[in-house]
Amino acid sequence: MKEETISLGELFSILKRSKWLIVSLAIIAALIAFFVSSYVIQPTYEASTQVLVAPKDNQNNMIDSSQIQSSVTLVNTYRVIIQSPAILDQVQENVVGAPESVSGLISVDSEQNSQVINIKVQHTNPVLATDIANEISDVFSKEVPDLMSVDNVKVLSNASVPVLPVSPNILLNTAIATVLGLMIGVAISFLKVVLDRRIKTEQDVENILELPVLGSIPVIDKVEMRQQRQANMKGEQVHV
Repeated sequence: MKEETISLGELFSILKRSKWLIVSLAIIAALIAFFVSSYVIQPTYEASTQVLVAPKDNQNNMIDSSQIQSSVTLVNTYRVIIQSPAILDQVQENVVGAPESVSGLISVDSEQNSQVINIKVQHTNPVLATDIANEISDVFSKEVPDLMSVDNVKVLSNASVPVLPVSPNILLNTAIATVLGLMIGVAISFLKVVLDRRIKTEQDVENILELPVLGSIPVIDKVEMRQQRQANMKGEQVHV
């Protein structure tokens, strides 16, 4: 059996014949993603606050580069302390409505060589996320002198109640679903052609059976056949 190949023209022909299937699947996928993202998935809000690791003034009220570098080095240690039970247990007790595990809601990061620590809290309740974020920064700034024997942390900015959710991203989810719907539609269109082993044309006979075509019977349209039959009957009546 000869190896089957599909030309570029045949590819476009397959896509053209299946355009309504492809478009329908894309629209259905987009509508499902939009509905799920809008009405099924509960939106998540993010509140963020910042704390500054400030170098300690020396006796001359001057801050040198070594003090700044020391503060930058302490940032990584402070990030660990913020997420430790010593801080989060107090936050959980102080914030009304806080979940049993606060650690799963927060993320702590900082820019490279920066003295600023970003504390982010995500929750389905925007007010609760804000309260937790602000309480973390407050408790941390108060506990640092006892834990590290140095008072060099200041709350740089308090969290405000977020208005817009950070997830789900309805537009992005809908766009991804639309692309997936198109891909599935295209895949189904090609599978229908590849898995269809019926012989439809003279070329199929040559490719599948490897036999020469000696003749073919043309396809006669039923409407044309009926019209031709009626014309013949009228002709016979005229001759009679």
